[in-house]
Amino acid sequence: MNDAFTVKAWWAWYSKQAGSLDEYDVLRCTGGARRRATFSDYITDASLGNPPSAAATRDRLPWASVVGLSFTDQQWTGVSVMESSPLRDGANRDITPTRYVLLESAELVRRRTEYVTLWDAVASLRLPPEHDETIPLEVPAPADNGLLEGLETIADHVPGTAGDSDRRRAAAVHWAAAVAALLLQGGPVVITGGGSLGARARLAVFDAIVGFLPYGVRSGLAVGSCVDGGDEPHTHLAFGPAHTPSARCVELGALPQVPAGAPEEYRRRLSRLVEGLGFDAVTVGLREFDASVAPTDPGAVLGVLDRLDPFRAAVHAVEAGEQSVQLVTRGLNSLTDGEETDSEGFLRLVRCGIDYAVEPGGREVHDALSRHWVHEKTGPRVSALMAEALLNVVLSGVSAAADSTSCRARLDELWRLVELRRKEAEVLWLLPGSGEPADAQRLRYAADCLCLLGPGRAADGRADAVRVLRDTRRLTLAVLLRESTDPMRLAGWLALLEPIAHEAPAWLRAWAVLAVGERKEAALVEPRPTAEDALHVLTATVRSGQPDWTAEAVRWLWPQLCSVAAGRGESGPTGDDGATSRLSFRGRGGSRKPPVQTPARPGDPAGPGRPDARGTLRTLLATDMEVWQHCRARADVLNCLLGAPAAGPPWRESACHAYAQSLHGILRGEELAPFLALLVRELATPVLGEPWGKEGESTVLTALLRVPDEAAAEKLRRRVDARNEAWRRRQAALETDRAVQARRLADQEAAHNARLRAARQAQENQAVHRAAREQHTGTGAGSEAATGTGAGGAAAAPREGRGRPPVIGTGNRTGDAPDPLDVLAGAVRQLRSPRDVAVAWAPLTLDLASGAGRRALELTGRWWERAPEKERDALFGHLERTLLTDHQCSVDLTADILHEIRSLIMAGHASGHSGGGWLAGPVFREAKRELRDCRHRVRELRRIRLMSVFNLAPRTPRKHKKWNRGSSDR
Repeated sequence: MNDAFTVKAWWAWYSKQAGSLDEYDVLRCTGGARRRATFSDYITDASLGNPPSAAATRDRLPWASVVGLSFTDQQWTGVSVMESSPLRDGANRDITPTRYVLLESAELVRRRTEYVTLWDAVASLRLPPEHDETIPLEVPAPADNGLLEGLETIADHVPGTAGDSDRRRAAAVHWAAAVAALLLQGGPVVITGGGSLGARARLAVFDAIVGFLPYGVRSGLAVGSCVDGGDEPHTHLAFGPAHTPSARCVELGALPQVPAGAPEEYRRRLSRLVEGLGFDAVTVGLREFDASVAPTDPGAVLGVLDRLDPFRAAVHAVEAGEQSVQLVTRGLNSLTDGEETDSEGFLRLVRCGIDYAVEPGGREVHDALSRHWVHEKTGPRVSALMAEALLNVVLSGVSAAADSTSCRARLDELWRLVELRRKEAEVLWLLPGSGEPADAQRLRYAADCLCLLGPGRAADGRADAVRVLRDTRRLTLAVLLRESTDPMRLAGWLALLEPIAHEAPAWLRAWAVLAVGERKEAALVEPRPTAEDALHVLTATVRSGQPDWTAEAVRWLWPQLCSVAAGRGESGPTGDDGATSRLSFRGRGGSRKPPVQTPARPGDPAGPGRPDARGTLRTLLATDMEVWQHCRARADVLNCLLGAPAAGPPWRESACHAYAQSLHGILRGEELAPFLALLVRELATPVLGEPWGKEGESTVLTALLRVPDEAAAEKLRRRVDARNEAWRRRQAALETDRAVQARRLADQEAAHNARLRAARQAQENQAVHRAAREQHTGTGAGSEAATGTGAGGAAAAPREGRGRPPVIGTGNRTGDAPDPLDVLAGAVRQLRSPRDVAVAWAPLTLDLASGAGRRALELTGRWWERAPEKERDALFGHLERTLLTDHQCSVDLTADILHEIRSLIMAGHASGHSGGGWLAGPVFREAKRELRDCRHRVRELRRIRLMSVFNLAPRTPRKHKKWNRGSSDR
């Protein structure tokens, strides 16, 4: 019910046209002309009079009124806002329009909507420009702060209360209660002295006054932010001048004299309730009575006060779901000396009291709870219910039933109540439950609760609370494991628990290895922590992601971890709670219950339902290697004992030196003596593996060869010798392969050069033959060819390869073969693939200077213009392959042809008369891309050549830059 909601609103716009001499009237409204008269009557009845001029400094617009309208079958609420406008009428007077909104009261009553909330809803509401039906009105979430804001405003006008909040609140409450009592006499009440207040502040004052009446009074009450004082006001309560006729005038902040009779009785009884039950309890109780009550019926209003009583009424209200903080507080305060503490009704009241105690205005119920909390008989029950309330808050946050921020705030408020009563130890003892299997879920939520509170709040340095945390091993371990993801918070918990203290239990002393700047030798004091305790600490360090913490934990808890890895778990009965194993648990009701003894399964030293210790350690070792970077040697030893492969050190000289030093000390320990042969064999595997000749390899091998086991060392020496021999044989084979490959490449290069020389000779011979034939034809051939007559014209027409001799495999076209230009034109028209276009274009590129070559270049440009971008990029590649394979052009000749084509495109000589076709930009970018690829291949070949000569291993440092000073690739 504290969410924003939307209601259906009937509306009207009451004004006059600019420049008109007409009277004010409804210009547009819901329903149009047929409802105009009805709205006009409602607005006239709610009228507050004539507003002051725009130059006035007091009682300025806007003016607001809220009127409760009661009909036989329904309750309505009318809200009108008179505001200023820049318009003027025909007499040059300011036009002050009024926005009027009519709402059904049912939803407003259900939400306990205040006057301030209604103002917030309609203050910025813009009405439709034309006649329309109802409009949706968005009402903000009722914050229940109108009453408090009004009391603050009243207190600001009470003289002599500055700086004293209690006196201010008391004075404001007395004034508001007195004015509320004045409304029972039936006449209008006008408040003076508020000329500087805005409309919202005045409505907040009304909320404060009406807050001391049953909420149902609002259904027939009319309030106005200001009346002009000229006529008798239509309101029951309003601000206005002191000369308002027929009204009881009350100065804001000055306590009025309440007449005898029902008003005085109501004021007296109300004041006594406020003093006895508290301001919040009284106002909340009055808000619960939402039945329609006329303000002029003092008997009904006084009857409401009779219903604000005792324990049984409060219990019945809780059972019916109609409880309030007032009923719960009065019910708790009515109990004395621990009476009714065994009843279910008392427990229900306490639960409701805890819920209300953390909400605004819950101070009274907190005091009532405190009285029962410190009582010898009822204290344990209240502590048990407080523990349940804490767990319920965590559960609501986990199940996403509530906002995490609100859950945290509620948890803080609940724990603040625990701190105020110094009940931290008692509540902490009850949080994890009895240890039964059914309480596993409860333990998880209890750990989440303490993690949310943090070490600074959970115990707050109290010795009894710290002692409870040490004794409740299950709960504290769960907290430490959850907080391990945040090293700072984990350090805070360890500082609170003091694992180095002599009275700390053995399981807690295992965590001394993580205490910053403290004596870590506490982990070695007898009785030592068990292997399970060591795994708990190691799990926390790995989850924290702190390599230094992991190294410290492995170093100080090394015997326990070795026993786990070797399968010799030395943990005793792990189900005990350390020092608490001899104590019994408290039940939820505060009574003690004996711990449930769960029989262990045969062959399961870790107890039933617990994970395998070796599997847990194997999982931790398989985590990110960065966590183990400061203890790589110990991690590899544990991996070998678990049957997992060793990772080896980072292959750097400094890292290998540290790794070797650590191995030298580890392998001399007595606990690893039976496993030396296994460890040496497994630890040497990554060292002897490829690549050979790693940096620091010899340092690690030296440490392994010094192991105090001659047989294992001798086996390692033989493995090293065998590895070296295999390396030498491989190097010799590589050198042989390189020599054979070099000879094969030389032979292939010689054969290729021979073929190129033969091709060039054939081309030269053909050129000489063609030149001799043209010379034999004579000078007349040119004129005959030009006129198209004679035998010379027919012979000179083809003239293939002009400007460049044809290559091998490209003879003159026969009379039956199609014209290559026609073939290319067909491929361009059909928008064939780049390969087909390249095949058709290739023979014409051999003589680009001829007319056919230029025409072919233009045709191909037309295809390039229409082709997709991917096919454009593939064209020159297909052309290059066609020239090399189909036409057997040399590599140099092919490169010259491609370069000449691109030169013509760059120079703008590759397009026809219309200017379409090739674009120089994409072609230029493609040429640059090919050049970059060529350079990359040259560098790659150079690197391969260098690797084949010097046999450089990976991660070998590059040569100094001075060695490449003459290189052109820098």
